[in-house]
Amino acid sequence: MTEKSSRQVKKVFESVAGIFINRFSRDYPPAAQNYSRHQDDVLTLPTGFRSLDMALGIEGLPYGRITELMSPGGNLTSNGVTNITARIASKAQRKQQIVTVIDMNHSFDPWQAERCGFIAPHLLISRPETVLDALTTLENVAHNEGLVIVMMGFATDLLNHVQPSLLKTLLGRVRNIVRQSDCVFLISTSAQKNDPFSPTNYPPGFPLSELADVRLWIQDETWSYKDGLATAYKANLTVIKNTLTIAGKGADIRIKFSDLETFDLAHS
Repeated sequence: MTEKSSRQVKKVFESVAGIFINRFSRDYPPAAQNYSRHQDDVLTLPTGFRSLDMALGIEGLPYGRITELMSPGGNLTSNGVTNITARIASKAQRKQQIVTVIDMNHSFDPWQAERCGFIAPHLLISRPETVLDALTTLENVAHNEGLVIVMMGFATDLLNHVQPSLLKTLLGRVRNIVRQSDCVFLISTSAQKNDPFSPTNYPPGFPLSELADVRLWIQDETWSYKDGLATAYKANLTVIKNTLTIAGKGADIRIKFSDLETFDLAHS
């Protein structure tokens, strides 16, 4: 083989090798459900529960995104949503951030929240009369860097009077507000028939579960009492959706009301 032919063969070989290298070295996303490549630039707010931050995989709740905290059905004023949201809010307050509660279903108990460490005098709480009022409030507070808590309860019951076409428009506005904000958005809902994956949890035209990047499901709630007064609360939170890491992990949390200290069990 001549030197010229040798160079031509080498050139062809290098070209073919380059094609295969480029093809097989390409980063393909894993096929696992609820998974996307972790983004190092995602900012998060620590929840105050070490086990929950570990389960989330990003050390807290993400800014500029929606986290849904879903509780089982039942008495909305006695479930643990206020306890958990208040503890997370107290963490934000210690970081000198503004906390706003939009209490759409009037289920947020400021007194109980204060027992969980929340500083009630620094609370910005709104109880809008209509969905449009709630949306206006959301848009106004989204300009501040901080934590926005929206208490909805049973979303289907709360929004059953709103036309699906209008709900679709409202959901689009919520999406735009969140994308343009530097806040952490924590939306509390309740599951119909204790099923967090049921489509009946949301009215037609308002698939909040699809909009949320993180979804947390409260399970195994237990309370401790002394002289008729609740002194402690325990629950398990399961990450049922997480578009930033892998879903499926759980966190055991404990809140003690008497001395306002929080304990959490690291999930193994």
